[in-house]
This record gives sequence, C-alpha cells and structure tokens, in this order.
Amino acid sequence: MPMPEPTPRPDARLRRVADLDASYLREYSGLHEEYDGRVADLSPAGVEAMLGRLGGPAYADPVDERQVAATEHAMSVRFGRLQQHRRDPWVHVEALDLSQYERGYAPAEDRRRAREEHLGHYPDLVSAALASLDLVPAPVAGIFAPAVRGLAAGLADDDGDTASRARTALATLGRRLEELATGSEVPVGIGPELLEELLSCEDEVRLDTGTLADLARSEYDRMEPVRVEAEERLARELGVPQDRVLAAVLDDHGDFDAVLADTATMVARAARFAAERELIARVEDDCRVEASPPARRFAAGRVSWRAPWESCGGSYFHITPPSPAFTPAEVDRWLSRFNRPAMTVMAVHEIAPGHASHALMMADAATTVRRTLWSELFFEGWAHYAEEMVWEEGYGAGSAAYQHAMALDAQMRAVRVEAVLAIHAGGASVAEATALFEERTFLSGPAAHAEALRCAWEPSCTRYTVGKVAFRNLRESASRSAGRPTLRAFHDQLLALGSPPVGLAADVLGLDCGLPRRGAA
Repeated sequence: MPMPEPTPRPDARLRRVADLDASYLREYSGLHEEYDGRVADLSPAGVEAMLGRLGGPAYADPVDERQVAATEHAMSVRFGRLQQHRRDPWVHVEALDLSQYERGYAPAEDRRRAREEHLGHYPDLVSAALASLDLVPAPVAGIFAPAVRGLAAGLADDDGDTASRARTALATLGRRLEELATGSEVPVGIGPELLEELLSCEDEVRLDTGTLADLARSEYDRMEPVRVEAEERLARELGVPQDRVLAAVLDDHGDFDAVLADTATMVARAARFAAERELIARVEDDCRVEASPPARRFAAGRVSWRAPWESCGGSYFHITPPSPAFTPAEVDRWLSRFNRPAMTVMAVHEIAPGHASHALMMADAATTVRRTLWSELFFEGWAHYAEEMVWEEGYGAGSAAYQHAMALDAQMRAVRVEAVLAIHAGGASVAEATALFEERTFLSGPAAHAEALRCAWEPSCTRYTVGKVAFRNLRESASRSAGRPTLRAFHDQLLALGSPPVGLAADVLGLDCGLPRRGAA
C-alpha cells in the first residue's frame, strides 16, 4: 500500500494568521519548525503591521477558506478593535514563557538551542510589552505581576549573561505591572458592544448579552436537579445531613503532593474508559501530572498537550500549588478546589476524551488548516461537553460523587457567563463578581476571587458553557437526522474537522448548533 502524501506545512496566508498567535500555536499546534526560538513583534507598530499583512489568495477548499477567514476576522477584532496587546499582559507573558521547551517533542539539544535563542529575545519582548501595555486595568495587572516573577524564577544559572539581561528586562516589566496594579485607572469592563463583538468574532455565531444571559440561566437551572439528586445520594452514602454534603466533598483532598498523585490515577482511569467505550478514534494515554511552572500559576490548572504537528512526546497536566503567602486556612480552601471528585471531572476535561485526546485527533485532520487552527469555542466546548457526556455513558458506574462534581462544575461555568456580563456589560467590580461566585457556586475565598479575576481578564471564558450547549445541540440535531450516527461516529465526524468555528462545523455536517448565526467572516 502506498504511503499517504505528507500534509504540507502552513502556507504564507496561514503563516500570516499564525504570526499573531505564534506563542500559542508553537506550543498547542506544534509549529516548532516555524516558531521555536523565534518571537513576534508585539509592540503597537508590530501588531499593526501584522494586521496589515493578513489575507491572501483564497483556498480551493471552501471549508479551509471559511476557517482562515474567520480566524483573520477574529484577529482583527482581538488586536484591532479590542487592542488585546495593550490591555492583556498575558499576550506578552505567553510570548516570554519558556516552559514549552521542557516537553519532549524534539531532541533535547534542539530544544536547548531554541530555548537559548528565545531567551536572547527577552529584552526586545519586554520593550514591546512596555510600549504596548497602556490599557491594563489594575486587577488584570495584579494577576500577571507574579507571573513575571515566575518567569525570572524559571531561568537557569547556566544561562549566563543572557539570563542576566533577561532578568533585568523582566524586573522592569514586573515593576511596570506592579505600578499598574496599584495605579491604573483603566476601567475593568470593555462594554457591551465590544463584548458582543469579541464573543461573536470567530465562530459565525451572534452572541448578544441577552442571549448569553438566557443561555447561562438555562444551563445553570438544567444542572440544578442533577446536582440535587446527586447530593441526596451522597448524603445517604456519607451519612451526613444534605446541607453538609458540599463541605464533605470539598474536604476530600490530601496535601498538594496527594492531589498530584490522585489526579494521575484519575487521568489513567479516564483514558481507559474513553478507549474501552470507543468514544473517539484516538485517546491520549501518555500524560504526566505535575505542579504548574511558576510562570503559569495564574490559572488553577491547564494541560500542555501533544500537539497535532508533533511526532513524539506526551501531554503534561499542570496543577497550581497554593501560594506560599496563603495562611493555613487559605491553603485548605485553595486545595478544596482540587477535591477528588472535582479532579475526576477535570481529568476528563483536560485529557480523555477532552483536550489532549482532541489534539491527537487533530493530528489526523485532512488539511493543514484543520491541523493548525483552533476555535476556542469549539475546543473548550468539546472538553466541557465531554464531562457530562461520559457520565451519561456510565463513567464512574453511576457515581454520585462524579455526578455531583460534574454538575457543580457546569454551574460554576454558567456563573462565569453571569460574571462576565456583570463586569463587562454591567460595570460590576471584581469584588462584586467574587461575591457572585461565593453565592452561586461552591467556591469561596481565594478560589472565588481567582474566578472573578479570570472573568475580568478574559471575557471569552464564556466559551465553556456556550460551547457545551452548542455541542449538545449538535448531537441532538444529529440524532434527528436521517443517518442518525452512533455517538462514536458523531464525535469522529466533528473532530475530523479539527477545531473549526462552531457555525462552520454545523454547516459542514448539516446540523443545528442552536446558537444565533451570522454570516461567514
């Protein structure tokens, strides 16, 4: 049998899109040949120049054309209308992050050389950040000042003079963020018009604030009887009053080392279930669970998966330890977020059949575009959808603990939508959003505050709930179609498209995603 033709590397038009998101696509699509050791100019002039270069000859494949056009439009909104490089320090912190070179995607010497070259660009990267970051709200600056200190902590003694220059540059950036964290008068909210434009820019859908509010309320309410029924069963199983179940669940964790060990067991269990039930064609079963690198501790947990363009190496599931500055009570409240039932759900979301398995599926995508580009609504929607889908398929053998954690997680993400609307369309403060999380979710203290900060920093974190609802609608639409594919066939048909705009996926498969639509970008 003849070998299949290799998939071509990204062409000039796709590269121009990728240049604006080079740090993300280097790591998560695996564009190491294009971007290892190289950095983009994220100064205002540099971003303007990259935006001006977007576009090119149309793709012969109409699906590829729509996906690239949608991504170009999204970049023009993110970096043109929203001015994300001026408002969001993560754009620059991500460009400085060297953590990705620790993964075994290539020979160690190749990765060492790329890391050294990348490190040499630190003064220029920091100079671009300092030129750009003039629209940062104080709470958002406060999130990333510690991340910059984490970048400095990640430099090695044997990096020599290059590290010395890098530390000097990072110290300057850190001071600037600390000044902004205490002195910036930039409003936190971006306003309803820009919020709607941002959330609608990439997926051929039209998400206004009313639609988002209705969707969040509906999803929260849909999960309420699921949560309550599980809570009733847990009360009987644990022998505690129903109003003490949540406290017992949140208390179900060890110290941080135990959290890592337990999560590794849960990841392996989720991978076995996804493979045995044949939920998708490829399942990630090579994953290390580790503490988050210092530069990435602004998020509670995240996965760095084996990327579609990588030929070796596994995935890394990073979990953030409690801050050394926390009191014992705050440490316990932080670790309560990583209680064993919650981490069982998180293992499904991050690894199998969630993100890391999705990335393996993308490696088999038919075209370069589909192997490279990611719709945030699609990939986060898929992973959040997977949490409930595996429960419906019997994961945990009807475990009340999994059902309860899955429902709590879904409700928390619906409250994210509420908090984003409150902050960015309603003018709420971070303190008011923190109170919303404490009132409407299982979170309290620093964990609730961290979620509120996330909503202030990243208004597109609505994508979890919106994407999950879209996937459930697509599955329901498929069940009514003439072909009525099996669950495995439905999943494989979707993920064979890569991670496209959700509206595009609906059109290609002839299904209804249930979201208001706008024309192709």
